[in-house]
Amino acid sequence: MDFKINRGQGKCSITGRAFSDGEKYIVALRPEGEHEGVFTRVDICMEAWERQGEEGYTAFWPTEHSTKRKPALHDPDALWQVFHRARRKNGEDARKPEAESEAPEAIDDFSREELDRFAYVAALGLLRMKKLKLKGTRRTKRHEFLVFETPGRASQRETYEVLNPELDEAGVEQVQDRLSDLA
Repeated sequence: MDFKINRGQGKCSITGRAFSDGEKYIVALRPEGEHEGVFTRVDICMEAWERQGEEGYTAFWPTEHSTKRKPALHDPDALWQVFHRARRKNGEDARKPEAESEAPEAIDDFSREELDRFAYVAALGLLRMKKLKLKGTRRTKRHEFLVFETPGRASQRETYEVLNPELDEAGVEQVQDRLSDLA
């Protein structure tokens, strides 16, 4: 299933007021009609969000409006290397000796928390490049995992779970900058 989500408009969907640079707001997704996987993105200023709350939304997260262009990692091979090297596999570190020559050596010097952030941001980059599809989420008592799948024939698809480190937009940018330094 492909998810179809519209882009943000740079203003509050409730009040109509344009966001100022650095202003925090909520991005929320609500189902669109009867079609599965079709959502309407709603950007809501903090004041309006506090008045109305989360009811009726499938997902929501805080972010910060920025007029700066965000850096992007454009090399899918590098993203796959970071993704495979940093992600958890069955609750364990996925750093395997056979992969050491392919991924940046410096990645082994990071904490589990940092590696979870790297895997998450790499997955977002691969999602944007359509190398991964978001299939859903899985929750445990303590964590939320995003479930991704590779596109293609059903017999060749691979499924991956990535811990959601609950990064805001600034946090994603910081991880992107660190990954750029490693590449």
